[in-house]
Amino acid sequence: MARRTPALALAASAMALAIAPPALAKEVDVDGRVALRTLFSDDGLEITERAQAVFIAFLETDAEVMNLTDGGLTLALDGTFVLDATDTRERRFGKTESLDQIRQAYVEQPDLFGVLDVVAGRRLIAEAGNAWVDGLELRLNIFDTAVAGVYGGLAPDPIDYALDLDRQATGAYVGFRNERIDASAAYNVEFNTRGPEAYRGEVRPEPDLLDRQFAFGRVHLKIVEGLYIATYAVVDMATEPQITTLLGSIDYKPSSRVELGVNVSRYALAQYRDEIIYQNIVEPNQALILGDEVLDLSYDRARLWVGLRFGPRYHYQSIEYKQRSLDGQDSWHYTIGLRDDDLFGLGTRADIQTQLRDNFVSDSVLIALNLQHDVTSKITLDGRFTWFDGQSVDNERARAFDEAQRVLIMGLSAYWRISRQHQVDLMYDGIYETELQDARNDGSLFIHTAMGRYNFLF
Repeated sequence: MARRTPALALAASAMALAIAPPALAKEVDVDGRVALRTLFSDDGLEITERAQAVFIAFLETDAEVMNLTDGGLTLALDGTFVLDATDTRERRFGKTESLDQIRQAYVEQPDLFGVLDVVAGRRLIAEAGNAWVDGLELRLNIFDTAVAGVYGGLAPDPIDYALDLDRQATGAYVGFRNERIDASAAYNVEFNTRGPEAYRGEVRPEPDLLDRQFAFGRVHLKIVEGLYIATYAVVDMATEPQITTLLGSIDYKPSSRVELGVNVSRYALAQYRDEIIYQNIVEPNQALILGDEVLDLSYDRARLWVGLRFGPRYHYQSIEYKQRSLDGQDSWHYTIGLRDDDLFGLGTRADIQTQLRDNFVSDSVLIALNLQHDVTSKITLDGRFTWFDGQSVDNERARAFDEAQRVLIMGLSAYWRISRQHQVDLMYDGIYETELQDARNDGSLFIHTAMGRYNFLF
């Protein structure tokens, strides 16, 4: 579309800002990671004429180039570039697209007038609840303990990471930090200026109405030594105030051997002002991402856990309750496990756990074992084994379509830190699935996946 520019163009424009700096610094600092990852997977089946083997290469960057000038000019790029060599795209459990993703690409000039940072480009602003903007950010640093900022620009497309000239975002945030507290708060608004023709004749509200607006707050507080409280909340206000994201925890460590924790959370759909069903959905599973309809769908969760340490051994248990507003169903999860940092005195780290789940529409049992051993100071081996057994609960859906399944997952990884800057990882996973009640498969399925990754750390 003429109005939509690929996200890569944003990175190019941000880099262009640094082509002619006022004065090059004597020492340029480079920090971050560049990784080349390749993945091969095959299930050995010939269900369709389309090949079931998949070969994908990923080039991942997360890097900062600092002090490009004597004034400290910084350039940052965080993205993933994908090459789907087999062009498979169809992968057993639904259609997935291979997309290049530029999460952040910006140029920053810090300490203007000693207190002001100026950032231009694509930014994911943590102080504003991960507000995402293609534009400009001004950040004021106050006495090394407080910060205040404003930002504005275009809102990137959440599906394909492209620039979208129809969406704008703006907001403001404040933050404070010392030895006991780390807190921030923000307010963000997103406009959508698409005309009525985009809705196939539906009457759209006035364009000056906000598509989304939300407030954000976060607090990490140290009450006393060993007692911590943390909260993270997003309140959407498109139609009426509603908590769409809530994370809260209390962590208490009365001694070096005992750890206690309580955690509550809430996840709900973000509210949009336009209560219009999106009419051009590419895939049904994208409806909740692309849609503009306000739906009442939320998950509330409470979790209690305890950990006991005995020398190199650590025993842990947790019980979790979840409730879903869509149909009023609830679920329970129970986990018990034991971790040993020196198994049989060999220096091997081991973790074994069992999970019992009374889920919304299924019951399951999971047993997992993970072993990790340092062969040398630079080579580490990691082995894992997981057994899963699940079955639909007794309801109308289960009687019509039994979704029983047993899964074995076996994996082995090797990590070789060649030097401070170079690391090579090799990984293999085998997934053996039985009792598949599927229209395409009534037998077992064995999926082999191998992945290699080279990391350049700088």
